[in-house]
Amino acid sequence: GLKNILRIYIKKARCSEWEQIPVPRSVRAIVALNLHNYGSGRNPWGKLKPEYLEKRGFVEAHADDGLLEIFGLKQGWHASFVMVELISAKHIAQASSIRLEIRGGEWKDVFMQMDGEPWKQPMSSEYSTFLEIKRVPYQSLMINRE
Repeated sequence: GLKNILRIYIKKARCSEWEQIPVPRSVRAIVALNLHNYGSGRNPWGKLKPEYLEKRGFVEAHADDGLLEIFGLKQGWHASFVMVELISAKHIAQASSIRLEIRGGEWKDVFMQMDGEPWKQPMSSEYSTFLEIKRVPYQSLMINRE
């Protein structure tokens, strides 16, 4: 499982220190979103009750809040139920930055996707591979012809 090859570190809003968070044992895929929707308009984070948000230390998800919602998907059936919005995904964290440390071991590649574009990330059996995702608090500007 991912727990054996992946370490997740996050930076919370207005914090400069990285904090390691546990990878849930049941999770087989990690997703980080800065939008409400995923996979053709689905909302895997879900509409969470205020009591749950407070208990877990989360805030309501907004596209312009500077936070990434990090969640996990378990088996294929879990992902299917999440995509038809019968259940929500496994909530892991909310953060302004994420650092993934992937330790290859016997694995030669890890399959990843960003903004709908898949790639195969080569792995080293001796060294960790790091991937850092930062959520910037401003939107990109389109270039015009002027």
